[in-house]
Amino acid sequence: WAFMGNDKLHKRAFSMEKRIEKLQRTEKPGVQKKLSVKFRERSFSGDEVLAADGLKKGYGGRVLFSDLSFIVEGKERIAVIGDNGSGKTTLIRLLTGEETPDEGWVSKGPSVRSACLPQLVKFQDDSRSAYDSMLWECRCTPQEARDRLAAFGFRGEDVFKPVSALSGGERSRLKLCMLMGSDINLLILDEPTNHLDIVSREWMEDALSDYGETLLFVSHDRYFIEKFATRLWAFENGELTDYRGRPPSPPRRRRPPIRRRNRTAPRRPPRAQKAKRSPAPKSSCSASKRKSTASRRSCRPWTRKRASTPRITRN
Repeated sequence: WAFMGNDKLHKRAFSMEKRIEKLQRTEKPGVQKKLSVKFRERSFSGDEVLAADGLKKGYGGRVLFSDLSFIVEGKERIAVIGDNGSGKTTLIRLLTGEETPDEGWVSKGPSVRSACLPQLVKFQDDSRSAYDSMLWECRCTPQEARDRLAAFGFRGEDVFKPVSALSGGERSRLKLCMLMGSDINLLILDEPTNHLDIVSREWMEDALSDYGETLLFVSHDRYFIEKFATRLWAFENGELTDYRGRPPSPPRRRRPPIRRRNRTAPRRPPRAQKAKRSPAPKSSCSASKRKSTASRRSCRPWTRKRASTPRITRN
């Protein structure tokens, strides 16, 4: 009865009810569980973890670096920085044994057990699921595989996704899940924070903070470098500069000097002032104040006088 006599409002109300019925209620988003896993460490008893002398590497006639020599001791944290194409990833491949140097040699300590997270993560077979990849590559039990995958955020049906369908961050998490199950005392990371989301990145920072063995990583993230690096390798023009201790801060940009006016210099002559215009003469009507209305009307010739109406007197 409320819409009687108003068909437009009646139709509008019913159409709004139909739209409300079609709306689907979404569940309240829950707080994502924080990843809580630590690297399994293996104690290192020697002095030298890595040693290299006279390293040289190039591609297609272009020499990336030459005559590189260094020694990495236990529990050092080294950050490798430099421009793109300067040879950072190539050095990582030489240290892991994926490539051989053109000249020189690289050696590891007898008790060193290393693990590497490359920039481009690869698996043995991309058609396998994350669960099958854990079973085949890590040689673990089914229950252990499910527990480790759940700790890295792979729960429910996500464990049966093929590796080819995973994003870059998920592939990095899966590879880290495989690496952290083994006892390692040398961890090598190549651009570790590139494909990680905020939650996974915070987890990695917490895990690396608790990791007490040798760490070697390539990164362009200044915050990540300042937090973990105790030694810095900088590639520049085919040469490797070794900085020990806290990474040096970049030079501050100096402001240009303020140009102050020389007081002894002659000043510019003042500009010629323009002659002031004399005010227009005031009219005689405005100069003299007239009290009567008749005299004011006489000053305005354009105003038309109203005709006087005869007064009617009643007897």
